[in-house]
Amino acid sequence: MPRFMRVVGFALLSLIAGLSDARAAETSFFAGKTLNVSAGLPPGGGVDAEMRAMTRYLAKYIPGTPNVVSKNMPGAGGIVLANWLYTTAAPDGLNLGMPGRSGFLLSNVVPQDGIAYDLAKFSYVGSGGSLVNLLWFSKTTGVKTVDDLKAAKKEIVIGALQPRNEDAIVPRVMAQYEKWPLKLVYGYRGFNDVLIAVERGEVDGFYTNEGSIKNTRPDMITSGLVQAVAQSFAGPPNLPVLAEIATDPREKALLGLLSTPSRIGLPLLGPPGIAADRLAVLRDAYLKVMADKDYQDDAARIGLPVGRPVGGDDLQKIIAGSLEAVPPDVVSEYLT
Repeated sequence: MPRFMRVVGFALLSLIAGLSDARAAETSFFAGKTLNVSAGLPPGGGVDAEMRAMTRYLAKYIPGTPNVVSKNMPGAGGIVLANWLYTTAAPDGLNLGMPGRSGFLLSNVVPQDGIAYDLAKFSYVGSGGSLVNLLWFSKTTGVKTVDDLKAAKKEIVIGALQPRNEDAIVPRVMAQYEKWPLKLVYGYRGFNDVLIAVERGEVDGFYTNEGSIKNTRPDMITSGLVQAVAQSFAGPPNLPVLAEIATDPREKALLGLLSTPSRIGLPLLGPPGIAADRLAVLRDAYLKVMADKDYQDDAARIGLPVGRPVGGDDLQKIIAGSLEAVPPDVVSEYLT
């Protein structure tokens, strides 16, 4: 055999051996370990549902098939979990979380008390992709369209988690700029609590995605107890988009910012500093879960996004480039 061919053959064998060694190292790290994945909101809502649907399949695609444990660490719209991941959790690839959507993703736009993290520095694994938020009303209000809402003779009470969440800010924006007769009530720990409040007659409506309802109370939709009248961006047909209803330029800019978390989806992330090779394994496993037909069937059944995932590397760039760059004065009236 010519010397050149021997050299090439040796190089190829070395490369294959190196890849095998790397794969073996990945397998040996995760094998026998426990991977903890936490949701930043209580059981029974959309965040918890998306986390648990994903974790049922995650181990299948991680070399070594670790034990995956689903947990909840609720508080402040996901900020409690985000603080823990950033300041306390070991960056070993075995502690991941889904803190939330808007309350978490908008938390660095304007400084807030109690936040100990920099959004851009988390280790992002991936996101299921965009999930349209909808403005829902109880049938007891008689509101079935935006025109019905504008013509309402009495105040309509909207239940929300906390003042800096998208579920609270968007109705407040529409009330201020469009003079919609909406009154906000805050303090619910999760959307399951809001749904119970609707049944009790404590609140008349809410702003959230379909998955937050279909996870525990799909009957509220099928029975017509609640009905959507508007949406955050183009999704279900025949529903107006809030930013297109808006008439004030400042209002349009604010609604555009607030729709960013919905477009990003619900990020799965870990502490800053997870080793690149382990993060690559987790990112690869996440995207394989998103493409898993059984997962997609489960997700679709409970109203979660399928077919449009965002990879961890792209997600890291989107969050650092869009949310971090928003001028604080645009939202200071609503987030301070």
